[in-house]
Amino acid sequence: MHLSRLGQALALSITALLLSACGDNDNGDIEISDVTPPLLITDHHFEDGYSSVAAVFIAGQVKDTGGIQSLTYQLNDEPEKSLTLDQEGFFSESILLALGTNQLTLTATDRSDNTTQSTKTIYVGDKVAAGGSHTGAIKDGQLYGWGRNNYGQTGLNMTTKLTDVSVHPATPALMSRAPNNLASISFNQNHSLAIDQKGQVYSWGEDKYGQLGRGDTGRHDCVRSDDCRLDIGAIADINNAVMTAAGYKHNLVLTKDGSVWAFGANGQGQLGNGLTTESSTPVQVDFSTLDAGHIVQVVASANSSYALDDKGQVWGWGSDAYANLGKGQECTSNHNCLNVHTKPIRIPVIQADDVAEGHTEVVIQLAAGRDHVLALTNNNSVYGWGLNASSQVGYNGENFSDTEQAWDRIVTTPTKLPWFVDKEVRRIYANGNASYALLNNGKVYPWGMFGETNSAGKTIYNDLDEPTDKLTSLTAVDNMAMGAMHLIAHEKPDTQNPDGNLFTWGWSFEGSLGSADAAHIWMYNTPIPISLPN
Repeated sequence: MHLSRLGQALALSITALLLSACGDNDNGDIEISDVTPPLLITDHHFEDGYSSVAAVFIAGQVKDTGGIQSLTYQLNDEPEKSLTLDQEGFFSESILLALGTNQLTLTATDRSDNTTQSTKTIYVGDKVAAGGSHTGAIKDGQLYGWGRNNYGQTGLNMTTKLTDVSVHPATPALMSRAPNNLASISFNQNHSLAIDQKGQVYSWGEDKYGQLGRGDTGRHDCVRSDDCRLDIGAIADINNAVMTAAGYKHNLVLTKDGSVWAFGANGQGQLGNGLTTESSTPVQVDFSTLDAGHIVQVVASANSSYALDDKGQVWGWGSDAYANLGKGQECTSNHNCLNVHTKPIRIPVIQADDVAEGHTEVVIQLAAGRDHVLALTNNNSVYGWGLNASSQVGYNGENFSDTEQAWDRIVTTPTKLPWFVDKEVRRIYANGNASYALLNNGKVYPWGMFGETNSAGKTIYNDLDEPTDKLTSLTAVDNMAMGAMHLIAHEKPDTQNPDGNLFTWGWSFEGSLGSADAAHIWMYNTPIPISLPN
């Protein structure tokens, strides 16, 4: 794929210095020496920070009046590799990344051996997580948890409730039984997943559907008989994990070689192995007959699953009850259509009519809520499809609902959200019936279901038609996580706080927000600063 030759929607950042000098040749004649380094231009997606994708989709151009010799990249301590340039110096490539910290350096060299470099540090993984009503964060490899613990999902090795004031984690507490070398965490509903720096996956919490992937023995009794695991235990037979995706009753794991593993509920085919029987141990998602590239992201929702490959192709499997798979038809019990896909199918996200002439557009990130899906492209477009009853895809909220301009309650094919024109989108998020966009400037914008508590203490739910600046105090976010109805965000480190600041907001239940003063106040949408204990 090639970067557009026409007017770019991408915001380009110049990373070169222009210099010139004169010198003498052997005959004493003055000549102009080429000491001007090449001009290296990259789009804003090549940036420092956290990534939910085990690859970077990088595009740009190298310019030099004397001609370009090469463009190479070096990832961590690996040998340099070449990037392909066309005749005009344009390049576009996806580069696989490892779990944790990646240092990626681009080096442009002209024909006089002048060089320009651009280095970014990209962290693959999430150090914050939010589930149904429990929350977590990683600091220095250690896990801190708080919130609801009826299935042991916070990691205390026991169940608690808010009235257990001496032990229930209504504020952040160190989970001392967790490994102390964690690289990433992923929560949903009442269970939790983590990956250590070696790629070993751990799980704990609710396990009634086998969603912890640790077999059928050794469970504990929590809410009902044999429905949870209180210990933070390793999942066998998965090595070199780079990513986990926590669904509602099933989970996905992506490994370094691009394989996808699934476990848990499977009544809708969400495990992707061709069957509809649940599995309490990992089974491999079957891509064997498909023209899929190396998988670089996995996403799990209520009863569906999704994957992104390094070609920018999107794959989905499981339930299609709310057009989750974007096939153009709503598939419910009232419709005569196949609403279960037990193996991945291709979801054609980008429509030809939406792409300007001369542009090449691919998907570079996915997010999914309960039954809706979002896709971010390299051109800063965001597409959405699936359930839209709360305007979580868009334009079916408080101002558009019941008007001729309203989008349908089920959006059956991927549809571009017009709000994102001229925005530099860093990342998209979804869970429940809500969506969020994080822009490169550190601002976050919600849309879909959004609850607020008014002065009388009553919770008001407004379905936001489009991304809206509701969280004006958050201005430097570099990562966040969405639970079903509450969120946690991490702000960029600064000189006063080298670890960065944590904030929570949304539905407060059994300490999900981590504040003793806001343990049970329902919807709280003034972000609360959260401190992890030393």
